[in-house]
Amino acid sequence: MRLSLLEIENIQKENQELKAMVSKASAKISKLEEEGINALVIGDAVMDGICIVDAEGNVTSINKGYTEITEIEANEILGRNIRELINQNYFTNAVSMDVIRTREKISSMSTITRNERHVLLVGTPIFDKNNDLTKVITVMRNLTDLVNLKEKLERAETKKNVIQDKLNSLTKEDAFRGKSPGIGRIKELIEYVAPTDATVLIMGETGSGKEVVSREIYNRSKRNKGPYVKINCAAIPENLLESELFGYVKGAFTGADNKDKKGLFETANGGTILLDEISEMPLKLQPKLLRVLQEREITPVGGVDSIKIDVRVMAASNKNLEELVKKKLFRADLYYRLNVFPLNIPPLRKRKEDIPDMAALFLSRFNVKYAKDKALDSAAIFALMKYDWPGNVRELENVVERMTIISVNKILTKEDVNVIINIGEAKDIDMADLPLGDISLKEAVRNLERYLVEKALREGGSSYAAARILKTTQPTVIRKAKALGIPTRKS
Repeated sequence: MRLSLLEIENIQKENQELKAMVSKASAKISKLEEEGINALVIGDAVMDGICIVDAEGNVTSINKGYTEITEIEANEILGRNIRELINQNYFTNAVSMDVIRTREKISSMSTITRNERHVLLVGTPIFDKNNDLTKVITVMRNLTDLVNLKEKLERAETKKNVIQDKLNSLTKEDAFRGKSPGIGRIKELIEYVAPTDATVLIMGETGSGKEVVSREIYNRSKRNKGPYVKINCAAIPENLLESELFGYVKGAFTGADNKDKKGLFETANGGTILLDEISEMPLKLQPKLLRVLQEREITPVGGVDSIKIDVRVMAASNKNLEELVKKKLFRADLYYRLNVFPLNIPPLRKRKEDIPDMAALFLSRFNVKYAKDKALDSAAIFALMKYDWPGNVRELENVVERMTIISVNKILTKEDVNVIINIGEAKDIDMADLPLGDISLKEAVRNLERYLVEKALREGGSSYAAARILKTTQPTVIRKAKALGIPTRKS
């Protein structure tokens, strides 16, 4: 069959168009191949590990960084399912299966079992045009050095706190200043109990020196080279107290670190722990504390294995535990375990003969701190001894410090005492009288804050009334007063 000239021309034109399409497609394929090669090169160049799995969790590819971080060769995991790798303990967990399940980007910490490296995993889902999940790309970052540094800092912080506690104890002799029969008896009992490992229950009003007594027992004990750990049972939320005391295993609860954490009992191993405000220990935790005292072992939250500990336990309370037992607010068996060697610190109002020596000690300290050279006259000492000191030793210390700062007199008088103690009856502080440059702005603000809070509490008669006077909330007044050593009552 003969073709017309027009038909031949059309065929030639179609051939040219076909060649152009093939050429264009070839160029596109070459470009894609080039981009693929570049992507592979980039993937191998980065330090982070990259792992790609399909929609069923089978590993399809990894980069060089992945093998370097994990020390797992490509032929060990390519083509295998992530679930199988976790079951065979290649690593503690992976995000790929969670991403497949949730179809969302997920981040998590993991540990490479082979080399104990800590890594951050970020898994990202990839979808096709029909919104079907086709693969998951996981980026792995090595955080081992960062985690190790964090642990070193935590150990350094613990060591620093132990050293600071020992330094503080060298200057905290306030509760033992004086010659009253009450404080003399406390000193005598400390001599008896300090060398032993007996559990001590220290009782006394707020500010009477319970922690000072605890430190003195520790300093004179055979454990004084070990740690001294104090925990305020009222200052830690109830839902966190158990894990703070006994620690937890990794993943024990939502928000827990992805590693085991020591509790304060384990931190105090070989030393002494003080459970301050033991009366605030939640009832549900008391059986666990009883077991610690009986068996000398702890079980971390979420754990099954117990840990033996060698710790001397002391407890302190400003409430009558025996009365709390009668009201079923404190376990009787725990009370008797704690009450092996009771120490009752008398309030300052019952040992007023100690006030001159203690006031002189405080004044000497604050003269050095604020570069002063002040002294108390006999009338000032007599005024201090007339006061009942509801805040005990802590309140006396605060009063002497405020007199040292506020008074323009070198010899502190009865009037200086009354300005502080009888704020409702004496004149208010004239802020113009505060010596500029003698103290820092921070100290000046703290002293003014203490003055205002104490005055509001005296005039209002309760923390709720003080809050209204100061135009703030009652919890804020309580928190500020506690930080400043000012006794409070709610109503």
